[in-house]
Amino acid sequence: MKKQNTKTILVSTLLAGTLVGCASDSTSSKSAVTSSAKKIHESIIVKGVTIVNTVNGQLQANMALMIDAGKITKIIPADAVGEQGTKRVIDATGKYVVPGYMDMHAHVLDQPFAKEVSAVMLAHGITGYRQMSGTEDLLKKRKDNKAVTPEDSPELLGMSGEMLTRFNAPTPEAAAELVERDRKAGADFVSVGDVAPSVFNAALGESKKVGDYFAGTIPVGVDAVAAAKQGMLSMESLGPVDTLLISCSTNEDSVRRALGGESSGGTSAEVAKLSVANPLLVRLMANQNAFLKTRTVIDTYSDSKCKKLAETFVLQKTWQVPTLVRNQAMMQADKSQYANDPYMKFVSKQQQAYWNEVSQKFTKTVKPVAKETLRQLTAMDMKLVKLFDKQGVKMLTGTDLGGMWVIPGASLHEEFELLVKAGVSPLKVLQMTTLNGAEFLGKRSTMGTVEVGKNANLVLLDADPTDNVANLRKINAVIRDGKFYSEEKLEEMKKAAAEKLASMNQPEDSGLVH
Repeated sequence: MKKQNTKTILVSTLLAGTLVGCASDSTSSKSAVTSSAKKIHESIIVKGVTIVNTVNGQLQANMALMIDAGKITKIIPADAVGEQGTKRVIDATGKYVVPGYMDMHAHVLDQPFAKEVSAVMLAHGITGYRQMSGTEDLLKKRKDNKAVTPEDSPELLGMSGEMLTRFNAPTPEAAAELVERDRKAGADFVSVGDVAPSVFNAALGESKKVGDYFAGTIPVGVDAVAAAKQGMLSMESLGPVDTLLISCSTNEDSVRRALGGESSGGTSAEVAKLSVANPLLVRLMANQNAFLKTRTVIDTYSDSKCKKLAETFVLQKTWQVPTLVRNQAMMQADKSQYANDPYMKFVSKQQQAYWNEVSQKFTKTVKPVAKETLRQLTAMDMKLVKLFDKQGVKMLTGTDLGGMWVIPGASLHEEFELLVKAGVSPLKVLQMTTLNGAEFLGKRSTMGTVEVGKNANLVLLDADPTDNVANLRKINAVIRDGKFYSEEKLEEMKKAAAEKLASMNQPEDSGLVH
């Protein structure tokens, strides 16, 4: 049985809060992150709630959380709560409380509708995210202690400088200069996208020199094992497509040489814009016959080799952010389910139109044999996640928000469900989006669990999320930095954002290149 007698666990709960609060931090965030300029701290009591322990999944029923100045200041049995004067008391009887969700791979602040996107994310329980593509302007604002996120927004948990791509870092020298410039601007880490192997290695080496951690995708031609051993901290999107799978091939060297020679498709403005929506399509358009060599990766897959890859990640403490929802959207871009998704109301009409245009191009361009290869790669992604989970590879939840068919807030919940479909337990999914993010950021002392002294970034749920991952969708309320958002308020925020997005025109060429 998960449920325990409230009185017997009270002392251990408070003690655990003290011990976890003193836990060592494994990854330090280089600089403090400024969120919104105006903070609204409420003094509230959440009474009658069941606390979900994200460490072990145990439940502590009928508890009361006291929240002041954006922190959990006390946890006591609900029946021990006396008169509270002017304090606001929230009746949470029958509800479950967990830390707020984290989207650890998102592109929010450099989108044209960051305010609306942020509100929708918060309304879906996301109280923090990692910005994978910063700008000099955003970094300068933060360095000057100015607000870089809107009010009613998730917390900005970290921000890179300008993401390295073939367009802004065509040579190792250019990459090194960009890394150094971003360091001076105050970036928390170096973010890398599709670059040449020589550029990737130069940027990774430079990031170690300047003391920033290195995160991003593994380009074709780069060895994931070597990148992990050289200190890459987080790998995104399982490569993507085939780049991690190459390390699982029994014919690795020849396959890497064959696939490493593929063209990126040029560096034109048109290619850059298309890369925002579906970088895989750029690769297919450049040389679809070369892409079909990817089938060799599937045919030569070795479970034992993949386990060795996982062992390397565990040993080197290399994190994975699968972004299954983004990978599948790239590899199955013309599926009608995307365009007909009811949550598409949280995407501007103009952006939807462009995504549909790219989808049509996908349908016309990609040959049936290539589509079958992509279908198999989708299944291989799920297989990789299951193996990594079983082998103990640390993973985080992320969506690559900003890319084609990825919807603010809603896509993170789809990511949760895809992870379970791959074989990850509901409890581990909950840990990936709460506890693991805190560990990765080196912030276990302030986030990741519902304990005294932790930040009051919380989600109230109608059902136990450790029983069924779908229960993470059943949001009754959100508390962000101590501010309470009722279910009604969250629905109002969603409605307002949808109406705004439906009425606004998106600036031309405003998307990201990633």
